[in-house]
Amino acid sequence: MAARRRTESEPVRRRQLLAAARKVFREKGYNGATISDIVREAGVAQGTFYLYYSSKNAVAVSLLDGLMERMGAAVESAMKSDTSFDKKLGSMIGASFQVARQNADLYRLAFIGADETHPEMHSESPEHASILNTVTNLFSIAIDAGEMEAMDPEIAARLVIGLLQHAIIEAFVSGEGESEGSEQLEQGVRVLLVNALVRRG
Repeated sequence: MAARRRTESEPVRRRQLLAAARKVFREKGYNGATISDIVREAGVAQGTFYLYYSSKNAVAVSLLDGLMERMGAAVESAMKSDTSFDKKLGSMIGASFQVARQNADLYRLAFIGADETHPEMHSESPEHASILNTVTNLFSIAIDAGEMEAMDPEIAARLVIGLLQHAIIEAFVSGEGESEGSEQLEQGVRVLLVNALVRRG
């Protein structure tokens, strides 16, 4: 019975450590944060940390995996609406910027001097691959339906995801994330992609 209680508490403890690590990273940055800071914030013993994460890097990777999962879920949800291709494209852009606004601290964790923390943010992690697959499928369907200019849908998806990521970094990492500035970038991406991808006539 004791073992079962411990198993049931593991997700709770993991969430507790992740929340503490996120707060410490936000306040001190990745390089300034220590495991001692994280366990102090979580109110647990240092040994407890190592039951769940092998290092500071491991807990940062877990936080960033969660960010990519949230981004993937938002993009997938935006695709489910029964609307035209250009509206789905707009919904995808809006959903991506919304997740970024809510998680600007995690984008800063990933991209300010911490590429080594989570290189999968830039490659083919399962979370990134899931987003790529969702966008590629959207483009394939739109091309077949004559709603999108004919092109390789996967290449188009990679370019669009790259543009979105760059715009998000510009808004929430390089910039200060001001509402007006991020909204202008979001609108600029929307206009650019709709004009480039949506087939006219």
